[in-house]
Amino acid sequence: MKALLIHNLSSGQHDRRDEIASAISRLTSAGWDVDLFATHEIHEVEPRVRQAVAEGVDTVVIAGGDGTLNAAVQALARQRAALGVIPVGTTNVWAREMRVPLDVRGATQVLVDGETARVDLGEANGRYFLFVAGIGFDASVTRCVDPKTKRRLGMIAYIIAAATEALKLRGEEVVIACNGETTRQRALMVVATNTRIYGGVLAMAPEAYADDGLLDVWVFRGRGLLAALRHTFNVILGLHRRDPEARYFQTSAVTVDSKSRLPVQLDGDYFGTTPVNIRVAPGALRVLVPSGHHPQLLGRSARRPRQTAEN
Repeated sequence: MKALLIHNLSSGQHDRRDEIASAISRLTSAGWDVDLFATHEIHEVEPRVRQAVAEGVDTVVIAGGDGTLNAAVQALARQRAALGVIPVGTTNVWAREMRVPLDVRGATQVLVDGETARVDLGEANGRYFLFVAGIGFDASVTRCVDPKTKRRLGMIAYIIAAATEALKLRGEEVVIACNGETTRQRALMVVATNTRIYGGVLAMAPEAYADDGLLDVWVFRGRGLLAALRHTFNVILGLHRRDPEARYFQTSAVTVDSKSRLPVQLDGDYFGTTPVNIRVAPGALRVLVPSGHHPQLLGRSARRPRQTAEN
């Protein structure tokens, strides 16, 4: 197994270099040929992965957070090489979704004993995402979080930013085009997800599968802090599926526009502003996952009924 292991030294709150060195030793003992690339700069990740893909690497392992994974995915989409993860970031949403242990030793064991699956990617204005694209409130929060503060405070940095941004909420009129229909509605946030868990902890999209060729879209309607609090508690309690102010649909493509430009985040990092064209890229990525059946995430596309947009 020829592999590139990229260690983002800026990910997470702790120095993991000794643990990563041990992980490489274990992989080498298992017959892997591992090339280590350590960096503090996330912009160096994509070109290094492209180089490795061109050289015929079998697997790219990311020891970092979701932002580092997103950078690697840009070069791995529609390629033969598979993506593996050693989660050492702040939230590690993708690792949680794929049931990868959050400790370095356990994640390394998955690399050795796991299996390869093919999953969908989302694509927003030409950039791929693994698990989520968010428009509105959550993207505002993401835009406000300073990387140094995130490294120092972890999730607390997001909580502080969310509290600050929530006080500014007014809701914005968005234009959503999907499946030949166009609707206008005042929304606090629009979320297009490829997987189930939002923010690493909330089961926002319990109907989502990572290999079904569909994105699961939620439009949280309203205007202001009270509406945002209601939606938040409903998601926490799993009641948002019955909330008439939370619109849900599945689709292969959706466009979101707005009169005032709304921020957009991909996989937890600020990306830009509306308008944004989002579509699914079916089976575009090979990933290493723990061995065994994954009925909540994979393998249901052939048995799953398609749901279309409803106002």
